Amino acid sequence: MEIIVFLSIVIAVVAVLTSIVLVRRVKKQIAEMTDVLVDVKNGNGNRRILSATNELTAPLAYEINEIVVSYESRLSIVRQTEETNRQLMTSLSHDVRTPLTTLIGYLDAAHKGL
Repeated sequence: MEIIVFLSIVIAVVAVLTSIVLVRRVKKQIAEMTDVLVDVKNGNGNRRILSATNELTAPLAYEINEIVVSYESRLSIVRQTEETNRQLMTSLSHDVRTPLTTLIGYLDAAHKGL
């Protein structure tokens, strides 16, 4: 009977210690994920969450990395579109301004009677 009680206590202590170790590992992994997400939020899209496949947070890390890649891809497309629009507006402005300047010159000359 004493052996059963002793073994129960040993098993309980081992279970508690194992739980503490696992909780600390998961907390550390979540803290690392948080750091990466803060960096991504601040504009550093090159950061990724590194996680071993046997870790408890590996599926979450994989999904977060996929979201970051998707976000960076979309952000790149938006930036490219903005640059294209800026170039288009510059070209249109020049194309409209040149004939308008010529027309104003002719009208001014006609008004002055030249």
